[in-house]
Amino acid sequence: MTSYLRNSILATIVYYDIFDYPLTLLEVYKFLINPGRVVRVTGGLGEIDLGDVLKEIRDLVKSGILGQKNGFYFLSSHDNLYGLRINNQKITDQKWKKFLKVVKFLALAPYLRGVFASGSMALGNTTEESDFDVLIIAKPGRLYTCRLFLWLISSLLGVRRKKNEKIAPDKLCFNHYITEDNLALVHRSLFNAQTYINLKPAMIKPELIDKFYISNLWLNDYAYNFKVQKDFTRRNINTPRFFKFLAKIGEFILDVSLGDWFEELSKHRQQKLIRNNPITYRSGGRITFNNKELEFHPHSFEKVVVEEYGKGIRRVGVVPYVEERDSGLSR
Repeated sequence: MTSYLRNSILATIVYYDIFDYPLTLLEVYKFLINPGRVVRVTGGLGEIDLGDVLKEIRDLVKSGILGQKNGFYFLSSHDNLYGLRINNQKITDQKWKKFLKVVKFLALAPYLRGVFASGSMALGNTTEESDFDVLIIAKPGRLYTCRLFLWLISSLLGVRRKKNEKIAPDKLCFNHYITEDNLALVHRSLFNAQTYINLKPAMIKPELIDKFYISNLWLNDYAYNFKVQKDFTRRNINTPRFFKFLAKIGEFILDVSLGDWFEELSKHRQQKLIRNNPITYRSGGRITFNNKELEFHPHSFEKVVVEEYGKGIRRVGVVPYVEERDSGLSR
């Protein structure tokens, strides 16, 4: 297992180095890139425990390949990352307070079933200019109605990131919606796997968190040791009862034929705008719009990450068994 694990640890640290993000021992263990993607594995690996990871990391530090400072590990040539991570974590802690104050108002939206924080916020790696990426879960058959209400609420609060804003500090970026009956994500890649294992619940029931991850067991094909943590809901806010009451009234009104008509009207209008937007067809990203999913990543960072990962892993002397690719971005 030693060579498998050594190379897998290196691959994991190289991956997060792209984000200028050194890792703790527990994070290396949790985010560990599946050894079967890095080297050819014959037979099963079985359980990899924290002690195994610690031993290999210590050997990598002794050899000078990795550096270490106050429990954070990084490529030896990048010892500046420790200070950067500490600074960005402080910024993230402040942004979380702002984020949660805003998110509670989203509970007013009918048919909203869950909100995850994503991107740099979820990782704890924000700068002052960072926005708030979110993954939304909506009721089946009411995706476009839910999106419309979220658009109205965030617009009235002045916290919605607009399409012409290149930089939008502390604004909500609604870049991914799925329905509760469509939790299994089809665009699979190392980049997406590492993104989804870092999601942080903001307003979602624990049972739906479990259902989401049970629907996406493929994540362990990329992140070998990932499990939903017991403290996974520590930032999950309690939805104000009055807001939930108003949302339920909205659902009661729309849970009839009027609601079906409104959903179809909303879908028709929103899909028309998406189809007529030239950005939908640009290369290097992905725009998805159907009855169960809306995804808006017209300028995805994924392609850059995949390329940099391939170069980085070879620089540390590892030739990966599986060549990582993007999740199906437009060409």
